Amino acid sequence: MARPRSPQRDKAKEKWLQSCGKITVKQLAESMGIPSARIRKWKSEDKWRDELDEIQSKRCRGGQPGNQNAAGAGAPIKNNNAETHGAYSTVHLDDLPQKEREYIMSITLDTRENMLRELQLLIAKESDLKKKMKALETESDEALHIDKVVEMLVPESDTAFKTNMKTVMKASSFDRTMKLEAEYNKIHGRIIKLLDSIKSYELEKRRIQLEERKYNLAKQRIKGEYEINPETGEIDDESDNLCAELEV
Repeated sequence: MARPRSPQRDKAKEKWLQSCGKITVKQLAESMGIPSARIRKWKSEDKWRDELDEIQSKRCRGGQPGNQNAAGAGAPIKNNNAETHGAYSTVHLDDLPQKEREYIMSITLDTRENMLRELQLLIAKESDLKKKMKALETESDEALHIDKVVEMLVPESDTAFKTNMKTVMKASSFDRTMKLEAEYNKIHGRIIKLLDSIKSYELEKRRIQLEERKYNLAKQRIKGEYEINPETGEIDDESDNLCAELEV
C-alpha cells in the first residue's frame, strides 16, 4: 500500500512559490525542520520551477488596465528636452516660418516645374555669392573678418556662468574669398548639371510625343479612317489624351 502524501510536501512548494523561487532549498529546509535532500527531491519530482515559470508568464508587467498612475506626467508634445545637436530631431511643418511652410506646400509632382524652381534658387544663390566676392575685392589684403568666437565659461554660482576665456578666430579677405569661390563653383556645377537634366527631360518629352503621333497615325491606317484637321486640311495624328497627360 502506497504511503499517503505528506502535507509538508505541498506546504514546502507553496512557500517556495510565494517567494518566487528566491528562497533556497537550505533555507526552506531549516524553516520547516525537514532535511534538505528531501526538499530537493520534492522540488525535482513536482517540477516546482516549471510551475513558477507558468505562473510568472501569466502575470502582466506594468500597471493594470485602466490605472492612471502616470496620468498628467511626462513632457509635453513637441518638446525638445532630449535634444542635443538636433541632427535627428523631428521637424513639424506647422513649426516652420510662414515663408518656408508656403514654399514646401507649393511643391508639386510636376517634374518640369520642380526643376525650374530648383534652377531659380541655384541662380539666386550664385548671384548672392558673386556679390559677396565682389565686395571683398575692394578690401585690402590686411583686412580681417571674424570667423568664429569661442568662449570658455566657468560656473559663478548655481545658476550663473561667467566667461573665463574668449578666443576670436579671424580670416583674411583672401581666405574668405577662397571659401566663397569654392561654394560658387559647387553651385555653378549644380546649375550646369540641372540644365542638362532639363534638356534631357524636354527631349524625352518630345520623343514620347513623336512616338504617340506615330502610334495614332498607324491606328488610323489600320482602321482606314483618317481624322482631318479642319484648319490645316492635313491628317490629325496628335493625341489629345497624350497632351493632357504630359501637361499634368
